Amino acid sequence: MAISEFQIGGSGFPPLLIGMSRREIDEMLGELPKADGAGLNGEEALRYGSHVRVVTRQDRAVEIALVPPAIVLFQGKPLFEGGSVWRDIVAADGDAQETLGFVVLRRLGLTLTGFHDGDREQLAITAFEPGRWDVLEHEMRPLRP
Repeated sequence: MAISEFQIGGSGFPPLLIGMSRREIDEMLGELPKADGAGLNGEEALRYGSHVRVVTRQDRAVEIALVPPAIVLFQGKPLFEGGSVWRDIVAADGDAQETLGFVVLRRLGLTLTGFHDGDREQLAITAFEPGRWDVLEHEMRPLRP
């Protein structure tokens, strides 16, 4: 895989962004993906290497997930190396919600998994298109880190 380091910012993980075409993602990551389960509503889930998962709809990325060993930086600090970087991300959003084991940061368009409950096996960060979590809004509760 050509890229293993990503930044948190904008609309995804620059240089990998929500809305990119499947072809752009394939070229950027330097490989063809493997199908990763059935998607919902015509979506396609794709796995690139061991640390990138992309969900596309109508050939555009609607969700991008990163897991270790990817290097994900927030304000220059690595997310997956422990510490409190995830709390900095939560603070930057300002309206963190929790549901179904996910910390949902709708203002930033991100979810975090495995950080708030200390489950290192579940560590992941996912960028999503606006509105993707709205259907579960009634089930969300404010996060108390």
